[in-house]
Amino acid sequence: MINKETKIYCSFSSSPGNNGCKFFNKEFEYRNVNAIYKSFYSDDIKKSIEAVKSLGIKGFALSMPFKIEALDYVDGVEYSARNIGSINTVVNNDGYLRGYNTDWIGVKKYFESRDFNFIYIIGNGGFSKAVQYTCKAMDIGFDIITRRNWKSMFNLNGKVLFNATPVNIETDNLVVDGRPHTESGKEIALYQAKEQFKIYTGVKID
Repeated sequence: MINKETKIYCSFSSSPGNNGCKFFNKEFEYRNVNAIYKSFYSDDIKKSIEAVKSLGIKGFALSMPFKIEALDYVDGVEYSARNIGSINTVVNNDGYLRGYNTDWIGVKKYFESRDFNFIYIIGNGGFSKAVQYTCKAMDIGFDIITRRNWKSMFNLNGKVLFNATPVNIETDNLVVDGRPHTESGKEIALYQAKEQFKIYTGVKID
């Protein structure tokens, strides 16, 4: 039952979805945690984060395009997130906002069941930075494809591409698509959501 003690968690995105709502609210209910989760549209992340402090929201997730900009509006950043240069998870501890990056944990767990020695990462935004960090941590070689060299991906026969952008990539290569509505993206998103749940509640989900 929702009451005055119910903790509120949420996500901010320019294109919000329901995956987080389904996952977190199911886990809150299953584990008898007095909390709810809601996704929100935002076109001004600074104002959204100010609202978090005013309303006492306990934690929130960040999606595109806020993962880098939000660094300017938190009070502290966890070590790996600082090295990555982007955050996707924030905890509010009595007004002190601490940022984390769980994207790289999701990507790492996904990579652990594959045998990638070298990949081409498409995009260089906040999610791409998490993939780059993961590659360095796992000793996987990589190169980055941006608008500057976009057409080069169509000449990479037999290579592995990681789509870290919001756009659809059509190529004959193997594409690991990080977008949350795709098969690989859903797997990565589930891994990182479990890590978020642990950060929010202290409860580990196997």
